[in-house]
Amino acid sequence: MFVLALLWLWLFIIELTRGLTVFQERLGIVIWALFIIEFALKFVLAPAKRRFMRRNIITMIALFVPALRAFRLLRAVRLLRATRVVTSTRFVRALTTGRRLLADLDEAQGGQPEAHMHVGILIACDPAQADDHRTFSRILAADVKPTLVSASGIPWTFHQPQLSRTSSDEPLKPSAFLEEAGQQLAEGPFDMVVVITDSPLVSRRKLASAGLASDVCRIVVISTRQLRSTPRGSSEYSLDAPALSRNAASLLLHLIGHVSRLPHSGPGEQDVMAPFAFRENRGPEIFYSQDHQQKLRKRAEDLPERELRGGNLLDTFVFHLLMLGRHPLQVLRTLLRNRSILLPLSLPGLATAAVAPGLLLVFTAEIWDVGLNMGNLTATLYAILSIAGASLYLVKVQSLFLPRKNKFTVTEHLAVANSIVFLSIMMACIGLFLLVGGLMLLIQLYIFPADLIQTWPTLDQADVSLGDQIRLASFISTVGVTTGALAGGLESRTVIQHLALFLDET
Repeated sequence: MFVLALLWLWLFIIELTRGLTVFQERLGIVIWALFIIEFALKFVLAPAKRRFMRRNIITMIALFVPALRAFRLLRAVRLLRATRVVTSTRFVRALTTGRRLLADLDEAQGGQPEAHMHVGILIACDPAQADDHRTFSRILAADVKPTLVSASGIPWTFHQPQLSRTSSDEPLKPSAFLEEAGQQLAEGPFDMVVVITDSPLVSRRKLASAGLASDVCRIVVISTRQLRSTPRGSSEYSLDAPALSRNAASLLLHLIGHVSRLPHSGPGEQDVMAPFAFRENRGPEIFYSQDHQQKLRKRAEDLPERELRGGNLLDTFVFHLLMLGRHPLQVLRTLLRNRSILLPLSLPGLATAAVAPGLLLVFTAEIWDVGLNMGNLTATLYAILSIAGASLYLVKVQSLFLPRKNKFTVTEHLAVANSIVFLSIMMACIGLFLLVGGLMLLIQLYIFPADLIQTWPTLDQADVSLGDQIRLASFISTVGVTTGALAGGLESRTVIQHLALFLDET
């Protein structure tokens, strides 16, 4: 019905600008009939039919107005079309079409969620430390909850911690917990997930950190190993130490502020959004500044996650587009930060699978024959379709969309993260296209003698211009992108780490 509403609006615009063809008028009648059937079904299923009719008066008018155009045999209708009444008729159709489209957009977005934040806790630690970390997480949730409720003006609920078994002394990047945390976001479903781990934590730039946050995925990771260590590296604090509890609460509020897009506090300010540093003498009072509280209250209605449950492929696609439209700046900032166009340089398997066939093709007379006789438009369309197809294939084969296992529920920020993943992979394919194309062009310009092409028996072209060589390099590069996607693949762990879904600083 959402797609039909878009089509209905398109037909209305065509009618106003140049008039409808016979086919378009019949299509409009079919859509109108489907709207009537849908309205009738909703009326039959409505438990309170009078209330349903009162709330849908404009919709009933919208369903009646097209009938004025359907019965063209009536002279009265012809008179109406010749008078100013047609203006009011079209105004009602425009109003109801826009109203329906907005309603369908809101429904496609999952509707406005309840103003209540649900936070899931995931404990990723050695099983021997699980009980201590469960106790630590409950105390931590109890410490931060009053501050969050007071600052945002909406309820916050921290749910029972879930355990993920892990034991590692090697520093881990927060992306290592992305899959399980994303699963928790979908299965909960939660508006945010806090991961508490006893493993050392490092940023994408390999800097040690006590905690990192993802404003894209709504995931926070805190390392108790880093919190318990002094600047000299010796473990001096136990999980139940008061100093550790106060600093952990301050750190969690700081990271939740990052997730809520709050900026750092200015110099000299002592609220939780000041740059975090472990302080043994930190007081029990933890708070957001008045400015940050005002920003949180303004964003309170948007903090809970919209979600799509049980949607089909089209529903999921539309939901992702709408969530991308709700957070365009967030997506753009992340794409600029991750520099995914350089990703092929970090994936030797992908680059090799793309370059190898190109090196063979560029020395083949037949490929020159095809490339030189190909039009610019054909070469451009072929490159666009190949890059888009390779991007879809890589995302699908590597199962990079979140959550990887459960596809029944997709939350708002998981959809934003998925959009960033796809756009990043597409940028990586564009980078691969430029890499292979540039290499092929260099070979053509500096290895092939100037008169060699004219001596090939299959070519009858007297002169090969620079434009011809660029088009040929583009064609070979397009083939290389396709073979690279099919044969080279991606190292999924490398890709996720490269995408900069987490901020690089605490």
